[in-house]
Amino acid sequence: MEYVTLGRTNLMVSRSSLGTKLLQNVSEEDIQEIVNTAYEVGINFFDTSSSYSNVELKLGHAIYSRREEIIISSGTKACLGKDATLDLEHSLDNLNSDYIEIYHITNDEYLPVPGTDDGLYNEMLKARRDGKIRFIGFTTHNLSLAQEAISSGLYDVIRYPLNIFSLEEELALLKQAEQFDVGLIAIKTLCSGKIENIPLAYGFLRQYENLVSVWGIRNIDDLQKLIYFEFNPPKINEQFKIELQELKNSLKN
Repeated sequence: MEYVTLGRTNLMVSRSSLGTKLLQNVSEEDIQEIVNTAYEVGINFFDTSSSYSNVELKLGHAIYSRREEIIISSGTKACLGKDATLDLEHSLDNLNSDYIEIYHITNDEYLPVPGTDDGLYNEMLKARRDGKIRFIGFTTHNLSLAQEAISSGLYDVIRYPLNIFSLEEELALLKQAEQFDVGLIAIKTLCSGKIENIPLAYGFLRQYENLVSVWGIRNIDDLQKLIYFEFNPPKINEQFKIELQELKNSLKN
């Protein structure tokens, strides 16, 4: 298993993060098996959200005995600080944990900063002072906001959609994040299910050494596929590049 230091957080995380959104209808027993299997092969980074409440509850049970060895990334879509705090408290209760390593504000309209009327960033600062979160993250689908967040110095980690369809200016976030020592996490790695060729999707993102990728899984079979490519990564050669371009062309049409 390969690990990377997530920007200035100094958290050493597996380069593949296990996304839990698609596990909302999975039984607690199956989630326990998924967590155990992932952890045994070295995946120590789990991505969730306050909006996946039933997943967080099951995940909390599954990681309880090894909480100190697991790194959690969660977040809120709240528009007001007071609501974000409620979401955070809900996640902490569901995860049966006193803290969450990375907690994200999700926003596609503007970048929350200290002192604004929404109170979002100030509430995150308070949560960090209180030890309920360790690092403040920002999640967006808006490229200009991602760029602004990275250079602002306010956010330790950014989540942004990156996959084989990403434009050059989007991939430039990698260099910018490295420059500002910000952790960058790729979401929508399969373009919300539009990309079915896992080897190409995985190999494309694996080219970028400091990038952590979230892979949403539905069951233990999906996890086993991810594990296979972790230990048998696709070779990035001319044939790979040809197949990648063919896939891009076919999906555009």
